[in-house]
Amino acid sequence: MSAIAMESAHSDAQSESQLVTFLLDDEEFGFDIMNVQEIIRVPKLARVPKTANYVEGIANLRGAVLPIIDTRMRFGLDKIEETDRTRVLVIDNNGVRTGLRVDRVKQVTRVSNGNVEAPPAIIKGISADFLSGVVKLDQGKRIVMALNPAKVCQVNLRQADNSDEQTTAKTAFAASQENGRHNDDVEQMVTFKLAREEFAFRIERVREILRVEEPKEVPDTPDYVLGVLTVRGKILPIIDLRSLLRQESLANELCAGVERQSVAYRRGVETLKTVAVAEAQAKPDTTFLESAKQWLNQFSSSSEALMESVGKLRNFNDGALRLSQAALKLWAADPASASQALSQEVIPLALQTADGMDQLTDQIHKNIKEDQRIIVVDAGGILLGLVVDHVNEVLNVGKNLIEPPPSMSGSANVELSGIAKLNDGARLIMLLDSNKLLADETAQSLQQSAGDTQLAGSANTLDMNQGTKSDDGRQTREQQMVTFRLGDEEFGIPISQIQEIDRHAQITRVPRAPEFVDGVTNLRGEIIPVIDTRKRFGMPVKAADDRTRIIIVDLAGTKTGLLVDSVSQVLNIAMKDISPPPAAIESGIDNEFISGIGKVDQGKRMVVLLNVEKILTHREKEQLAQAAAN
Repeated sequence: MSAIAMESAHSDAQSESQLVTFLLDDEEFGFDIMNVQEIIRVPKLARVPKTANYVEGIANLRGAVLPIIDTRMRFGLDKIEETDRTRVLVIDNNGVRTGLRVDRVKQVTRVSNGNVEAPPAIIKGISADFLSGVVKLDQGKRIVMALNPAKVCQVNLRQADNSDEQTTAKTAFAASQENGRHNDDVEQMVTFKLAREEFAFRIERVREILRVEEPKEVPDTPDYVLGVLTVRGKILPIIDLRSLLRQESLANELCAGVERQSVAYRRGVETLKTVAVAEAQAKPDTTFLESAKQWLNQFSSSSEALMESVGKLRNFNDGALRLSQAALKLWAADPASASQALSQEVIPLALQTADGMDQLTDQIHKNIKEDQRIIVVDAGGILLGLVVDHVNEVLNVGKNLIEPPPSMSGSANVELSGIAKLNDGARLIMLLDSNKLLADETAQSLQQSAGDTQLAGSANTLDMNQGTKSDDGRQTREQQMVTFRLGDEEFGIPISQIQEIDRHAQITRVPRAPEFVDGVTNLRGEIIPVIDTRKRFGMPVKAADDRTRIIIVDLAGTKTGLLVDSVSQVLNIAMKDISPPPAAIESGIDNEFISGIGKVDQGKRMVVLLNVEKILTHREKEQLAQAAAN
């Protein structure tokens, strides 16, 4: 990628931002992702006397003192009990870290700066001082209140007296602020977790951070290349950084831990069964229930589905533990009753927990991508998307704390540019050199392979004036098409008219839109109108399923999605095998939509070739643009 293209990508990123959004009751709030260092469960707190009522206390976060604010009380809402979904956002405001307790973290949302409005004087009882703007999404149906971290995280310690307790609290809080403060002699880096270790890239090498999506596969590439994504019209190779560093996948690592826990748990259940049947005088060993409780409490994921499953396991195990403790109290006096309680009450709950652990591995494989992130880095002039376990924070590290990496052999393409030693060496961060992630020839080969796979904007795209060589070296004029199905009929669109192809996503209805416009969808922060191609062609409507796709095309300057039953393949059709459309077509589709009929497999397979520019009339294109604007 050229320097100009890289600069263009960087400019595109500057016109929008990413918000980490969360809920308080049913209201949605958000902080700029660059202010959110990490998201954690509610830690153990030390209460600080005589502070503002919204200050819950202070916590030890990897050696740093972190003040924790109850965001509900900060905004004048009623305090509620902690739940499985309660989280703490660790916010960095000019080097000062503060934890904000919230009801539930929702998602990372990409927001165009054009959708951000100035906040009113007061909104839903919340002072405008706390807000940096109001974001209107989905035609105003979804409102996100963007927060000002400097105002929300401002902690006022009450000056009621000069007791030793208050002095200690002030000292601890001041220490927490000073711990994160930066100066001119620092390296700023984006830190992330990978295989239980902490790594980082220098921030000038990081272009953006994306949620993990399913990439399009690229043939004949190394195992660590997952495929490519199209991000705002630009191709992005996606690399599994664990695989590149020769580590097992995150899903397999977590599942191995679940399986070890499940084996130990079932062994404990079987022992409990034996003791219950024998009515032995010795008390049974129920420590496996305690171990499972600790393990379940430590399990953390951004996936709601995964955490709901873990929550159910926690309830089953807690019930078994509570009932087993009651049975153990009876053991010496009445072993028969205690054994009966184990058999009828404790063991059934424990077996439900064990069965749930076995099912948890499937949940991990389905949902673990919600925890992972893609860090887009500049690797020697090529933008790469690197899948990592979890993005931690943007960190300022004194250059005097960064040491040269040790000399190591067998590092296989990946090199360190330094090691940051924090907290007196208790926290080590390995600083990766993005320019040396891949060997030069590998990076160039990857860029070439990825370019061959890109559906739009590729230098290798064929059009009506290009051709490929036949086996005997003669030029054969061909047209390259992406084919798709509507019912039993197959259609094709020139690849040059297609920007990308995406899975079916949630579609929001638009009032007073043309009948064939199904609604609009959010494509990585961009609102795209979606045409139901079946309706446009007068065909019966069909419910979406796993094969449904949205083909993104440009209609008169409006990026538009065409809803189709399924996408078949990329197909080269020789010009000699394309016939003009007949006067009438059995399907009843207007001939204006059709540029020709492609004959494949010696005429055994017919593909109706569409001209997307003719799908809509001039008036309909204006209506479509209006629907997108609304």
